[in-house]
Amino acid sequence: MANTVYETLEIRLSNGEDVIIKPLSIKNLKKFMEIMKKLDSDDATSEEYAMDVFIEGGILCFEQFKPELASREIFEDIIEIPTLMKILEIAGGIKLNDPNPLAASLDGMI
Repeated sequence: MANTVYETLEIRLSNGEDVIIKPLSIKNLKKFMEIMKKLDSDDATSEEYAMDVFIEGGILCFEQFKPELASREIFEDIIEIPTLMKILEIAGGIKLNDPNPLAASLDGMI
């Protein structure tokens, strides 16, 4: 019998669809890490910038889990902040436990 060695989470999107979130493949994790590095740039001085980076990372995750929903227009319409943060946590291994995750991500950058 095979054992799963990673956490999965089934989420319901605001459009009513269910998606199973699991860690990204190594190939996609490398791409995800490059996206998240943008938070360390000199441009990362606003919550709006951080949100754009988080959305880009979430869309990358959906390219693996639910490609038909992996466009910015669709993604922004069906995902809310707590769901996005959970997707980034499970798929990319980023834990943003702060009640204000955008501020937590920007802490020390501005």
